[in-house]
Amino acid sequence: MAQSLLLSLAASASLLAGVCSSALAQQPLQPLPKVGSCPLGYYSSGGYCVPSSGGNTRGAIEKSGAGCPLGFYSSGSYCVRSR
Repeated sequence: MAQSLLLSLAASASLLAGVCSSALAQQPLQPLPKVGSCPLGYYSSGGYCVPSSGGNTRGAIEKSGAGCPLGFYSSGSYCVRSR
């Protein structure tokens, strides 16, 4: 009984992580507060990391914790959307 409950919770968490990262990936590109160096595809402007205008920039979010959500990779203090 406890094992099936744990499996159910793990499956739900995995599904929720996929939905959340999908929603994050669809957000428009926005300047990010600068924390260390800017992620790939962004340039520093004042206290922000601003998306480059070349059209090749991927969405990024500030890293929360040690890892990045599904569909993102780590770039310094940020998580950048994978292709």
